[in-house]
Amino acid sequence: MSATDEARHHQAEEQSQMYVKFEVRDDAAWIVIDRPGKLNALDLDGWHGITAALHRAVAEAPGPVVLTGTGRAFCAGDDIATFAQHTTRERAHDFFIGGLLGTMEAIATHPYPVITGVNGLAVGGGCELVLVSDLAIAAESARFALPEGRIGAWPTVQVGVAAHESGRKLANEMAFEMGWVSAADAPRFGLVNRVVPDEDLEEELEQTIARIRAASPQAQRLTKRFLNEELVTTGLPKVRRALEALIDETLPTRDLQEGTSAFLAKRLPTFIDA
Repeated sequence: MSATDEARHHQAEEQSQMYVKFEVRDDAAWIVIDRPGKLNALDLDGWHGITAALHRAVAEAPGPVVLTGTGRAFCAGDDIATFAQHTTRERAHDFFIGGLLGTMEAIATHPYPVITGVNGLAVGGGCELVLVSDLAIAAESARFALPEGRIGAWPTVQVGVAAHESGRKLANEMAFEMGWVSAADAPRFGLVNRVVPDEDLEEELEQTIARIRAASPQAQRLTKRFLNEELVTTGLPKVRRALEALIDETLPTRDLQEGTSAFLAKRLPTFIDA
């Protein structure tokens, strides 16, 4: 990482430290999204904060990493209230390419397995964090959804990685129908590896780390590198193209403006396909 990148990640970590927490437990890195009042929705600082924490984990606790949340949500995805700030293409690019995509790339290319501990709602970009992670353990109360279409957007990460991470028909169902997927159904959709009672989630994550650590560090790194090769070389570049289409073709539309306004006002949108 260049000096400029290091400075940017350090600044992002400082700015997001109020709700993106980094800690080392028994020599393992835990990244916790702690913004329960916003259902752990992420603004630009939040996306950068997760990326910075992943880089920090390499230096301070090389090995498996846990990403989880607090409260009743794992992560509600993008903070829709910040969409009004995307007034220029440059700002939108900073958020979606520099922020969101940067985090997805950091997870996929992190040298060790990244495990999502899905403690509650995983919506939009939060659900896509689970998709891109290497392993996912869900609490029984967890629920998953990709409702971006309801605000006039669409699930850009999911369309890029679905072919690599879950069955196409089930992925299509989530993207087009936008319904909720329960924790019980999440393994069938290819979203998680297993489901445990809420009170057992942390212990299961710790046991998962222990099982991974039975392999040598090099075995972990090389296994991940080759398992994720297609995701990194094909899936994430497709995500980049999808995000660029979102920026150029979707963000300027009146339907997105109507959808986000309706979401914030808690009313149904009226789309006009413009």
